[in-house]
Amino acid sequence: MRIAAAALLATLSALPAAADTNIAGHWTFSANVADDCEFDGQAFLEKTGDGQFSGEVTARQSCPILEEDYLVRQECAASKLGNQLSVRCRIVEFLSGEETAFYYPDNFTLTIESAVRMHGALVSSGMAKPAEWVRAERGIS
Repeated sequence: MRIAAAALLATLSALPAAADTNIAGHWTFSANVADDCEFDGQAFLEKTGDGQFSGEVTARQSCPILEEDYLVRQECAASKLGNQLSVRCRIVEFLSGEETAFYYPDNFTLTIESAVRMHGALVSSGMAKPAEWVRAERGIS
């Protein structure tokens, strides 16, 4: 039993601690919202406290069935617990596309894989769709 516990401890010690992973900085993201639709954008996270972040998301949605494309700037608050990140946003302005009550804030529930990749779900309008965040070229702040 001690050998198994020691082996488990050694394995866990070799993995980077999710709590220590620096997720502050610039990111790009994408999500699979619907067939023939594109949803992507940029995000910035700034650490404000222990496991707390503030930031901004600029999301672009383009679908052939919609009359126009949307580019929406949102302010966000994020909280990190272990390797899980919850990002909750509120719409600040529609940069492109007519303001509508049918465009809901873009929230994310993510698993932190590393300092350069997170995956999980875009949670918006009561639906969850697969999403991925990858480190933008500007890198870590």
